[in-house]
Amino acid sequence: MRKIFLASVSNILMIVLPLLGKPALMLNGKILFIIAGSICMWLTQPPVSVKETSDQKSSDRFSVVLILLMSLVSVVVPIVDWAYFSSDWNSVSMLTIVGACMIIAGISFRAWAVHSLGKYFTATVQIKEDHRLIKTGPYRIVRHPSYTGAFMAIIAGGVILGSLTGFIISCMAMIIAYYVRIGIEEKELIARFGDDYLAYKRDTKMMIPYVC
Repeated sequence: MRKIFLASVSNILMIVLPLLGKPALMLNGKILFIIAGSICMWLTQPPVSVKETSDQKSSDRFSVVLILLMSLVSVVVPIVDWAYFSSDWNSVSMLTIVGACMIIAGISFRAWAVHSLGKYFTATVQIKEDHRLIKTGPYRIVRHPSYTGAFMAIIAGGVILGSLTGFIISCMAMIIAYYVRIGIEEKELIARFGDDYLAYKRDTKMMIPYVC
């Protein structure tokens, strides 16, 4: 139930409110696809809570809040640009198809990562007492596959809507968010696993295979 509540609040803030000036566009196929993607994202991951954010502030350093805020910016800006500074709302181009595929692939890859990490996947940065270093599934490909998937799905909004400005801003916002989050997370992982994690870090790229 909490996941459904969070998905509803998220879509109201990110999509419904920005489109109040153009209410007819809320039923546009591109917007409905983005809403569906957002719901799937929330339903395939553990829900975040105020209590968990507060309890884990020493290890997480409120990086989850930063990610949520940057995600908000990354979705709102392309929608505002598309809705109010463009009139090409209904056309379907190759970019539309590419954006839709990015959302599907990103959410699927993230869901695979969540499933592979199991009980060790949390919204905030935290190391459990029995924590194990997972290197199977998508973690063989990159060290942070859940962020790779989320990044791909979130920046796809600018692609599917044909908003270059929105795409650039969403890329910048999410790069900042994940740069901060990964820095915090990897310090905790190195403290817990030491040389094992350093070796894994040396042998496996961070978010993009063969690149970084």
